[in-house]
Amino acid sequence: MMEESIGKEKILVYGGNGEALEYILKGNGYKVCRAETAESLYEYFAEEDVSLLLLFMNAEERKTTEELMLLKNIRQMSRKPVLVSVDGGDEMLRIMVLNAGADDCIGKECSVLEGMARVQAQLRCYRRLLKERKPDMRIKMNGIEVDDAAKMVWVEGNRVNLTPTEYKILHLLMEKPGRVLSNRQIYESIWKMAPIGADNTVAVHIRHIREKIEQNPENPRYLRVVWGQGYKVG
Repeated sequence: MMEESIGKEKILVYGGNGEALEYILKGNGYKVCRAETAESLYEYFAEEDVSLLLLFMNAEERKTTEELMLLKNIRQMSRKPVLVSVDGGDEMLRIMVLNAGADDCIGKECSVLEGMARVQAQLRCYRRLLKERKPDMRIKMNGIEVDDAAKMVWVEGNRVNLTPTEYKILHLLMEKPGRVLSNRQIYESIWKMAPIGADNTVAVHIRHIREKIEQNPENPRYLRVVWGQGYKVG
């Protein structure tokens, strides 16, 4: 069970000796929730509304190897900020904590006010990261996926190699799921020219795409023809 206070951003806490910092964070309007086990930590950290992990380590409890491994696993899960408070230990331990994936590391000499300021600084950085994140450029539909950033195509998880023109045609059709595009529309969109000889040119490329993405090109599942009108995906 996880207790939390009511506020704006949610901060996940793990480990002991953090009551004073937790208290001041709650007093400043942050939601603070605590994970009691490593398993629950992974589960809660994956939740969308958790914005930061505050991890308390006590070097004297001799769990640092276990906690460093936990920190590495957490870092592989997400780019959310992780702030570690180390009670005891030396400079080398702090270096190991930062190398394991922590975004910041503070010691017991750090006041609760400075600790809160460091939490707020990490949250500001994370907000900027979210604002600057590029929109997802992948389109998924019925087992077929295109990534326009990488110009790659997968069918049922398997990579398919298309020529640049074949990729453009498939991507154009997948941007308009279920919509029928005529030979003329496809030709003008891809070749940027008057559709002279469009029917044959487009048909040849459609056939090549089907040979690469369809298990049975004669009975296509993904790229379908609508007789007398054109082609569609979906």
